[in-house]
Amino acid sequence: SQAVLEYQVFYRRRYAEAAFTSCRGVRLPATGGYAIATMCGRYGAELCTAQRWLDFQGDKNNGLAPLQIDFRLLPNGSEPG
Repeated sequence: SQAVLEYQVFYRRRYAEAAFTSCRGVRLPATGGYAIATMCGRYGAELCTAQRWLDFQGDKNNGLAPLQIDFRLLPNGSEPG
């Protein structure tokens, strides 16, 4: 039997930055802290960037991702390959 163990996702940098920005200011009601702090691993809210955020989301060792996801940010206007 075959299974997918890892894959690559290609995002334009503009899209990734917009998604990150939309999440960056969200606070957790229970703690009052930023949600992004728990979504960026060792970098926390202060040092988090769009790439670091996506890298943590796709890390199979984070306890949440079902498999390894390699997020590749492309320059705006470019295509994969």
